[in-house]
Amino acid sequence: MFADLRRAVDDVILKHQVTLDELLAAIDWLQQVADAGELPSASILFYKTVLKGTAGAPYAHPEKDGVSHWEMEGPAHRPGAPVRQSPAVLPMRPDEPGEPLIVSGTVRTTTGSPLPGAALEIWQIDANNVYSGMDTSDFAPLNIPNDATGIPPDNLRARIIADSDGHYEFRTVMPGLETFGIPAESPLATLTQALRLEGTRPRHIHSIVTAEGCLPLTTQIYFDGDPLVESTIEGTVPAEAVKTTTRHDDHQARGLDQPYRTLTYDFVLRPV
Repeated sequence: MFADLRRAVDDVILKHQVTLDELLAAIDWLQQVADAGELPSASILFYKTVLKGTAGAPYAHPEKDGVSHWEMEGPAHRPGAPVRQSPAVLPMRPDEPGEPLIVSGTVRTTTGSPLPGAALEIWQIDANNVYSGMDTSDFAPLNIPNDATGIPPDNLRARIIADSDGHYEFRTVMPGLETFGIPAESPLATLTQALRLEGTRPRHIHSIVTAEGCLPLTTQIYFDGDPLVESTIEGTVPAEAVKTTTRHDDHQARGLDQPYRTLTYDFVLRPV
């Protein structure tokens, strides 16, 4: 493994004609990161890539059969979410802030067969940028502020069961923003700013999709028009994961008190 890493670094050095001064500057920056105690946080630059080769291996090479893209689970997942039959409303407060959003679609296999009774475990950050049932310590070594005091522990978390045609629907709200918690004046922040990488994740909704006879899929839904999908620290967001929302004004017909958005997302699973 080290030999492969050495060859890869050598290739980068030769390709970009890295000078000795530039190499020493990179080593000096690494020393600053270590002195600032940021080496564990710096792993976020490659964390998702490492997981793609391990936890994400069953869903590698989606171009082969059109499966949905794999995403890391992340620290905000909490098992045991309340079960809801589709169509469903995620558990939320009566005055839940945020623009209403209705997500729907079909869970199917790579051959196009629908998956009746598929389960979609959904969780997301709220419009005020807080995950329910968590605090800042749950995100260590990153220092991500998250004070969920007074928020029900299952807020915006549910396990949605698709119908007999593999169709699902749930209502939620547009998610807020999740920061990486990188200190503004730190060596790691200096690098990300130089690379024009935002210290905030794109808006997203997490899901783990399971169905009998298929490999479980962990993934995320992203939103069209969000500039952060082009500059996230953790790597490129696949184009097929970015979905368009449509705004509707017939909110009274939906029993809502304000306009809402809809989004369609079909989850495609690989058979075992």
